[in-house]
Parts: sequence; structure tokens; C-alpha cells
Amino acid sequence: MKATLLLCDAAQVDPAGKVHILGAGWTVVSGGGDEAPLPAQAVVAIVHVPWHETVRPHHLLLRLEDADGNPVLVGPPDARRPMIHEQTVVVNRPAGAPEGITLDVPVVVSIGPGMSLPVGRYAWRLEIDGTSGEDWMATFHVRQPS
Repeated sequence: MKATLLLCDAAQVDPAGKVHILGAGWTVVSGGGDEAPLPAQAVVAIVHVPWHETVRPHHLLLRLEDADGNPVLVGPPDARRPMIHEQTVVVNRPAGAPEGITLDVPVVVSIGPGMSLPVGRYAWRLEIDGTSGEDWMATFHVRQPS
């Protein structure tokens, strides 16, 4: 299995399974700490599912990590938890799709405005069924506001 991740300002999946994206492809965002929370953002993961992997459930886990690969903890000081999104997807074989093709499944995770991260480097990392590809991540840097 393969996956492509992309950072954007906003995204959604329509009923036909296509992704509509605004403000895509950024890698630097202004913010840093409680004084300058981050704007809204979205992570788009397009999972490329081979024919033989369809028609069965796959567990997806998207985790925000710091520069050292540690989970980023969010929330109030007395209830901090890792920033994780989990879901299970089942990819069906559409009528008329030839055997052997790869089917793409878009997954969009939207994060509202206000997340507070210190200045530094971060990555959204995807795991599928407990494994992660070397390039299944989207990295970004939080810089001080100008």
C-alpha cells in the first residue's frame, strides 16, 4: 500500500470521493505558543489501495509528531493527550473497475483554529494497519509571527 499526504488550509471529500482543497502545499506557518495560536488547517491523505487489499478493513492512524518523532500532546494542562486521528476504511471495488488496478481513498482531517504549538518542526505521520512508509508524512515548520 502507498499514501500521499498534503497540508492545506481546508479540504473536504465530496460524495463522488473527490477531494476539494484550498491553500494546499504549505510547509511554513506563523504561530508559536499560546500568544499566537495556529490558523485552521487540514491534512489530506490519499491512500492508494492495491486491488488485492480491497474489500477488507484497514486501520488508519494519523499522528502529529515533533522534530524528534515524539507524539505532540494537546489539550488543557491537566488532560493533555496525543494529537491523533484514527479511522477504519473499507475500499470497495466499483462496478466495471478492471482487476489489478489501484483504488485511491481520500481521507481528510480538519483541525480548527487555535492549536498552540511552540516554534519548531513537526510532521503528520500516517500508519496503515500498524505500519508506516518512509514517506507517509507531511512536515511543516511553525515560525514566530512577523
